[in-house]
Amino acid sequence: MSKEVKDAKKKIEMLTNHLLDSIDCDLLSDNQKIAYLKAIQPFVMPKLQDVKQQTSFEVSEGLEWLIESDEKDIEKDIHRKLGIGTHTNNEGLA
Repeated sequence: MSKEVKDAKKKIEMLTNHLLDSIDCDLLSDNQKIAYLKAIQPFVMPKLQDVKQQTSFEVSEGLEWLIESDEKDIEKDIHRKLGIGTHTNNEGLA
């Protein structure tokens, strides 16, 4: 790539960064925010072909008990170890 092309790309990148930094999203209308999101989304989200799906899930030996345990027993154990008291209701940790 020639020096002129590299310099032009660098200037465009600097200008783009400056423009993005100068946009105050709080001042945009909802429609403008959606348009802005649509414009930047391709640069933020990974391309589909770049996303690799993991088909196998390996669990270390120290965590095998976690998969086989009941959720309520795990919550009780966490509460006990954290010293929060006994877990008596049916609600989750969240």
